[in-house]
Amino acid sequence: MIHKVGSATSQAAADRRAADFHRLLTWAISLLPDDARPPASAESNDTALAARARRSDALTRSFEDRAAARARPARTPSAGPEEAIAALRAARTVLDADAVLTAGPVDWSALAAAHRREPFARTQRRALTARTDCPDDVTAALLTPWDPGVANRLVARQHELPASAWWPCLQRIGETRPALLRHVLTEANLPEVLRSVRHIDELVRAVNGYDHNNVRASEAFWKAAGAVLRTRLGDDPRSWYVATRRFPVHHGTLEELVQGLGKPARGTERPFPDLRVLLTAPADVVVAVVAGLDDEELQRAAEDSWHGVRNRHELWSTVTPLLHAAGVPPRALFARWAARCRSSVDCLWLYGLDERLDERLVEGADRDPVLRRGLAALRRPRPLGPDPVAELRLCTDSVAAQAVLDSACGDTATPWPALVRAHAAEPLPPPVLYALAARPGFPDVLAQALPGPSRFHWSTHSPAAARAALAVIDEAFMYDRMVRRIRASGVLDDESVVAAVRPASAALRHGFEQPRDAPGREAWQAVCTRLVQRAADRAGPGLWRVLAERLPDHEGGLPDLLDAAADEAEAVSG
Repeated sequence: MIHKVGSATSQAAADRRAADFHRLLTWAISLLPDDARPPASAESNDTALAARARRSDALTRSFEDRAAARARPARTPSAGPEEAIAALRAARTVLDADAVLTAGPVDWSALAAAHRREPFARTQRRALTARTDCPDDVTAALLTPWDPGVANRLVARQHELPASAWWPCLQRIGETRPALLRHVLTEANLPEVLRSVRHIDELVRAVNGYDHNNVRASEAFWKAAGAVLRTRLGDDPRSWYVATRRFPVHHGTLEELVQGLGKPARGTERPFPDLRVLLTAPADVVVAVVAGLDDEELQRAAEDSWHGVRNRHELWSTVTPLLHAAGVPPRALFARWAARCRSSVDCLWLYGLDERLDERLVEGADRDPVLRRGLAALRRPRPLGPDPVAELRLCTDSVAAQAVLDSACGDTATPWPALVRAHAAEPLPPPVLYALAARPGFPDVLAQALPGPSRFHWSTHSPAAARAALAVIDEAFMYDRMVRRIRASGVLDDESVVAAVRPASAALRHGFEQPRDAPGREAWQAVCTRLVQRAADRAGPGLWRVLAERLPDHEGGLPDLLDAAADEAEAVSG
């Protein structure tokens, strides 16, 4: 019995895989001219692959039909408003309420009147607020009495919420989930939110609670806060200093905060400035305030600023670049801060002040040509011997290799023949390959020596590195990211990317799964269209039968698959 269940499960999985490949073939057929599609579809549908796909689709439909049968509506479409309202009030779950609402037209006026007479319970209000056709005034009414669970159901409405809808949420901002905050605290809404919210401290706590996927939203909030403060405070360091201590903990409106800056604090204020507020001030203000704080005070200010912030690790990486942009002189303290985050070219101004940061910068230079060149320029040059290849073999990191290459041959005179010969005799060290990958003319034979699992990081450095990367990434998620990354960089044109993608099904899947508004969708489709039409014109009947047999197991590129299938179909028909 166990064996039979296992066999059935594996058979269903194989059928689902066949259905996936058949969809890709169907998409390829859609690229043909109108008159060529019907015979190609008929041929494709008369294959073993299509039969297995139909079996999978039939199984899926049976599951869907049974699920639909279980979700029978709680009222008939002909029921009147009073019967519908009674059925809605009787619903025990949100799904039951959804079934009532979808069983017939919704009379929003009657529902609003019923809610005024006797407020709906939480279950009913959750179902109603999630409806995309729920009027704004009804939405606002359903949020009273206040219930976070009802408010958070607004995230199901995939459109921008107008002020009439999110205003009740704004007044209870501390009780809403980050998913709802993404709708409320949009870039367009932020200035009005800051001016209108009753308690700034609750708003800050809500922003602090953003999860790690909402770094941009947090950054947008503090930029908006700084923009509003700049219009009121100008470039007065004293006013800014007081504002940085009071803003995050001010239990009142923004206007009350600004009006009270020249007076003793009525409520709580921090002993040190909040860096998130300070770094939105004019550059001269930032320099003046930081200059007045020693390292211990700055450290305390940083700890207070990021206490309780859920995405603090991601936001920390923006601190030192903003200090640098403002013109603050470098300190070893800033280098220690930067060492805690992902290091990049923005940290070059702190190189040499902290060993840990220096190590991280050198490690990051393996994958970042700009950072690598910047570090090589900062290092003291050493005299080179007569053999650059021998000098490169002595390099222990990619920065040292970059310095040797810059001194020995510049950008345009890389001795590729000598390097290829040296690599054939004895493989070049990985740091040397990292430094070579971004140089013009990087050959394929050296690109193949880059570490396979991490070629993603070098995929945009040169055409050869891109081709090598496309040949080894086999995870669907990473593969799609790889293709988009390479196409956006322009290191290869679309025709070259399609040719390099392995296996061929991945090239078809990338075209099939792109959203209609995806950038470059039409260009990718155009390349696939030329390849498919060329094979169809050459092969004639039989091409799609051969493709149905070969596509699931073909490991080469799409042009190779189409050429081989066309040759076989042509031979059979001839």
